[in-house]
Amino acid sequence: MNVYQRIAAVMQDVQYLAKDDQVSFGQTKYKAISEEKVTRTVRESLIKNGLVVIPVSQVHYREGSLSTVDVTYRIQNAEDPEDYVLAVSSGTGADTQDKGVGKAMTYAYKYLFLRTFAIPTGEDPDKVSSAELDDREKRKAAQQAEEQGTVAITPAQWEKLIHMLETVDGKRPTKKRVEEVSGMAYDAAKAMTVREWEYVIQGLNRRLDQGGML
Repeated sequence: MNVYQRIAAVMQDVQYLAKDDQVSFGQTKYKAISEEKVTRTVRESLIKNGLVVIPVSQVHYREGSLSTVDVTYRIQNAEDPEDYVLAVSSGTGADTQDKGVGKAMTYAYKYLFLRTFAIPTGEDPDKVSSAELDDREKRKAAQQAEEQGTVAITPAQWEKLIHMLETVDGKRPTKKRVEEVSGMAYDAAKAMTVREWEYVIQGLNRRLDQGGML
């Protein structure tokens, strides 16, 4: 048999795969099919029908917590080195650490088998639901907003403070003047947090609105 006939034979062997996994997050609950079940089932038919599947090239990129891979696989007739086809499968994995690419590769491998051999499973979302990803992004944004107050000011924010003092005094402020206004040593003032900077700026704005000296 040639490679296409062998692929057709696998399609005859594996005509349906039932979902074996339960995914839940908050109010979101659904069934899915695991990569382990897909690989185990298809592997048996690949061996039986003399097919070998190997990755031959891969590119990946990351955007935020999402890693995406595009993998080219070679579906090889085990009895004829010249008889093979190439198939491309993509996958995206969500992870804030170093597991994103691995998850994406697992996803791509699972869907290579499901799509190449036209195996029906019904609706099959990935392990992490869209609702969970949205919730993670919201929590991340909230955490960043909370932590923003502990981050040191930027050079631009420092210059804004100096410029406001210069506007009030009519001259470039001295180190002593900065210390008086900020309530901290000059070097510490240059490294003040955003929250501390906002407090100082608010005080300067109030004084400017009143038209008085600090």
